[in-house]
Amino acid sequence: MGNKTKKKSGLNYKQTFLIGFGFMSCMTLWSVYNSYVPVILRSKFTELLGEGTKAAAFLNDHKALAWVSVALIVNAIMTIDNIFGVIFLPFFGKRSDRVKAGKWGKRMPFILVCMPICAVFFCFIPVAALVKAAGLSVLLMMTVIIFFNFTMSIWRSPVVSLMPDFTPSKMQSDANAVINIMGGIGQMVGFVVGTIAAALAGLVGFTEIALGLKSDTDALGHVLEADGSIRMIDGVAQKVNYVPVFVVTAIIAVLCLVVLTLFYRRNRQHDLTATEAEKLEAGDDTPKKKVSIKNLDMSKGEKRSLLIMLLALFLLNNATEAIVPNFTNFANDTLMVQPIYSTLMMAVFAVSLALFGIPAGVMGRKLGRKKTIMIGLAGIVFMFIVYLTVSQVLPKNADGTVNTFTWICLWIALVVGGAAVGCVNINTLPLVLAMGGREHVGTFTGYYYTATQAASITGPILCGLVIGLFHEDYNYMFLYCAVMFALGLIAMLGVKHGEATAEDEEWIQEAVEAAGD
Repeated sequence: MGNKTKKKSGLNYKQTFLIGFGFMSCMTLWSVYNSYVPVILRSKFTELLGEGTKAAAFLNDHKALAWVSVALIVNAIMTIDNIFGVIFLPFFGKRSDRVKAGKWGKRMPFILVCMPICAVFFCFIPVAALVKAAGLSVLLMMTVIIFFNFTMSIWRSPVVSLMPDFTPSKMQSDANAVINIMGGIGQMVGFVVGTIAAALAGLVGFTEIALGLKSDTDALGHVLEADGSIRMIDGVAQKVNYVPVFVVTAIIAVLCLVVLTLFYRRNRQHDLTATEAEKLEAGDDTPKKKVSIKNLDMSKGEKRSLLIMLLALFLLNNATEAIVPNFTNFANDTLMVQPIYSTLMMAVFAVSLALFGIPAGVMGRKLGRKKTIMIGLAGIVFMFIVYLTVSQVLPKNADGTVNTFTWICLWIALVVGGAAVGCVNINTLPLVLAMGGREHVGTFTGYYYTATQAASITGPILCGLVIGLFHEDYNYMFLYCAVMFALGLIAMLGVKHGEATAEDEEWIQEAVEAAGD
């Protein structure tokens, strides 16, 4: 018979791992963007709106704008990616479905063209911040940020769709786990890329550019000295240059694209969309009946539970989305920790969240998803209250740094908070899907993402408003988040339906994996 090689029927892990480099590239860029851009924006708007400037005079003359603060402006800008995501991700995702598959398939043309352009815009964000004229610098930064977010919106959906293109449906759950691991690696790389950039540059910190502003004579000296992007060295203001961080990140992201491109050239014959394009497009054209909550085949109690659950989701995501753009500024102000180090703290939180993903899923199935979510929320609220109490009651050190006990509480909060958020995140979508049943998976997934995407826009803006009302004190980020989590916990008490039976678990997990949660 000879030595015939048996055809493997399981998941091709090597292939899936290489596909994951696309998602890794995306997450690396986002990690650095969300960590450093808020700090850079805060520096520029502090300079632009500082005492004695024309912009500050304009706000003072218009009392209706008195509530506008730097924190609010920065957080509003940081929602651009979420707004673009709602508008453009579905559009370009569908567009890539309908492209005629050629040599590079359906998805790769979007990725090959737009990802390098996106990386270039990414590098120009800190470059624009180096322009001395504050008004021109802000204008250039906003232009670059908008183009970066737009080009990112073009290739994000196609890069996520590569995995299903190469993987038969019965193995997509396992493949999605591999893709998420690659995304997590990308996120970790983004968190430590500041350290990598500093090491490559052979510097202890970042490159500093003298501004020629002396703290004892310049009217903005006290503002600049308090800002994370400005340091006072020998009485002269020095602007931190974040260009090395962004350039190193872009290089890593492009290298990920190179790996993905080489893989695709050698394995394009396995792209299901290239061989079954006509069949998939024909199936895509089948009319689908629009289903609203009003005409769902559910009792009044079940509909009430669904609406309350969606409200709870909105409240919870208002809190989680508010932390992302504010943490580095909080760490700089309160902890006196620069972004190069505060991103490592975020990495600890992310690792805790990732490690507790599987236990959180097991808890949801054993204890019930609602109960597991409430345990997670109670843990988050408790840790926030403990940290806020300790940080406000215990005095700081003589040099203004946070005392050791507060640091210990914060590190515990990061680890426990990551696990608690895992309890919430892992179980919310399955709970919503179980309410609708197998026949309404697409509809209820849409409800879920409508609630979470809406919160991703409102959360940072509302949190920025609160921080601004309390004189740019970023400690109030935790107060805002604690209130939102507490309200979400109260809302969860009204959810009376959604627990799945053992028979439902298989299709729910398949639906969750398909939704990319």
